[in-house]
Amino acid sequence: MNPNGTVRNLRPFSPGQSGNPGGKPVAARNKLQGDFVKALADDFENPGKAAIVTMRENDPSGYIRMIASLMPKEFEAQRPFDEFTDDELQAGIDALQRILATQGLPG
Repeated sequence: MNPNGTVRNLRPFSPGQSGNPGGKPVAARNKLQGDFVKALADDFENPGKAAIVTMRENDPSGYIRMIASLMPKEFEAQRPFDEFTDDELQAGIDALQRILATQGLPG
């Protein structure tokens, strides 16, 4: 704070004004990522599947870690039928079995 007790001088830019008006070039990071992923996919195309099989056979724990690293960090289990009672679920199952029976399908 300055001696007047304000923080005005600590705000070098007015509201809505950027310290970097030019900013990052449009899509610069996205292009780099896209180019890298394309190169990786091209390299993977031929020997990649065999490398995965070799990893699975020779390093199963590394194989599982690799799969886990590709999974979302947060997983929210959804249980859409929790809002129904057992009787309501059974009624729905019965109705579906009747529909299947009328179509000659095993239910």
